[in-house]
Amino acid sequence: MSGRHVNTFVSYDETGRPAQAFPATGKSFAVTQTHWLRLRDGKVFEHWANRDDLTQAAQLGWVPPTPGYLLRMARALRQARHS
Repeated sequence: MSGRHVNTFVSYDETGRPAQAFPATGKSFAVTQTHWLRLRDGKVFEHWANRDDLTQAAQLGWVPPTPGYLLRMARALRQARHS
């Protein structure tokens, strides 16, 4: 998977409330991932995935976060919760 981080990425908790927000960095990323599916009667009934989220986060500048980015994250989360 590859792309460029151009908008805020929001993750949600089990109640549907924004839990974290990652404001756009404008940086590009390229990571590998694989997905395995088991089908039964033409429908997916099992799914496994192997993703390299840590490499993606590092390429986007999410880890290790700078103090300035942590402030931007807090501001983006506040905005997501009030939208």
